[in-house]
Amino acid sequence: MYNWDDLKVFLEASKTLNLSKAARQLDIDQTTVYRRILRLEKKTGRKLLKRTGQGYILTPWGEGLARKSAGLGKEIKKIDLYLTENLSGIFGTVNITTTNVIANVVLPPLLVKFHKLYPQLKLEITVAEEFFDIYKREADLAIRSSEEVEPHEHAVKIGKGTWAMYAVKDYLKAKPKKGSPKFFTDNYFILGSEKIGNIKSTKWLRTKIEDENIALRTNSMESIYSGVKAGLGIGLLPSVYKSMDNSLVELSEPDPKFSSPIWLITQKELAESEKIKICLEYFQKELKSIFRY
Repeated sequence: MYNWDDLKVFLEASKTLNLSKAARQLDIDQTTVYRRILRLEKKTGRKLLKRTGQGYILTPWGEGLARKSAGLGKEIKKIDLYLTENLSGIFGTVNITTTNVIANVVLPPLLVKFHKLYPQLKLEITVAEEFFDIYKREADLAIRSSEEVEPHEHAVKIGKGTWAMYAVKDYLKAKPKKGSPKFFTDNYFILGSEKIGNIKSTKWLRTKIEDENIALRTNSMESIYSGVKAGLGIGLLPSVYKSMDNSLVELSEPDPKFSSPIWLITQKELAESEKIKICLEYFQKELKSIFRY
């Protein structure tokens, strides 16, 4: 079976009967043009081009092949153009599981850019605080924080998720500042409920405040953020909220004791899949600039 690239090179050379011109048109060197034509001649067992004192001419068999393949050459160009316009031309769907915060705060602008780059590759986002089993293919790719990863997982560390206390200016008027002895007793706080109670920041905040200082309990970081944004009280939030919303006032430096690694995780067997590789490379690059603490 002959190589399609070899046939494409021959078709270009048959138009000009000039190897250097064909090389420039194909954006390859003249030696490569010559080598590929020789390889096609070897495969077909026929001489396609003959060199004369005035340059190259097509042999009768070469003329026949060029004539028969002329339409095919146009189709190959159409296919090349299509693949170029659509980059890798990768089709299919990749299911990504991630947390509420990453899905709703971090990913939206990145998804716009991804869609422009890979319009044929569709992403399906599953928002869940619980861990999906990558090994059982409950998801193709996970983006989440975790202290450790499983041996069967292909995991790429992209940075650290950090946390700090936030409020808005209107709430903070005439309220005790961070560092004041009355900070925890004379302020209202928005606290995570049981569903997100295993988060280190939530556990810590519970030890600092009494029930009468809790303005709201919620099982969603988005709801904590919304309450803070509305001026309901102070929330201990992932630092990415501040990077996306300048109206938040950071009451403390991001605290290392709440930080945890952020990972891109897939199954080892899937890591070499072209569509998974595309997602891994894209999100690794984009997310590293966000989770850079």
